[in-house]
Amino acid sequence: MAKRPQTVSRYLQHSDLFSSLYDTYRKEAKLLQKIQQQFPREVTNHFTALHLHGQVLTLYVDAPVWASKMRYMSGKIAESAAVREVKIRVSPPPPAQQQRENKTRPRHSDKGAEILSDAAGYTADKELKAVLLRLSKAVKQ
Repeated sequence: MAKRPQTVSRYLQHSDLFSSLYDTYRKEAKLLQKIQQQFPREVTNHFTALHLHGQVLTLYVDAPVWASKMRYMSGKIAESAAVREVKIRVSPPPPAQQQRENKTRPRHSDKGAEILSDAAGYTADKELKAVLLRLSKAVKQ
């Protein structure tokens, strides 16, 4: 009899390591939500992550200018989160999926292929000539 695939939630619930990580994640997500409710949206939109280690809260923001502003508010944040210390760090958010797709791709160019082919014709080194001709063909495609 074939085994049925197990769900991720089963592993999260029954593994001590995963369960501990998941509990930490949920606790930090609730704390972030609590902080976001108590401060203006134009400020909290720049939070990228949060990490709680004992009584030290590390809050990550997306730009240095917001880190400076958050440092002035760190006392209120510490009070709101019921922690002893708040550290502010800069951590830019990961690039959006759309930005990754818009990266420039190599262009195929007949002119570039022609230049490489001509360069190969004037090259005495046989290995270099072969490489330039292969590159010329690749650029042409």
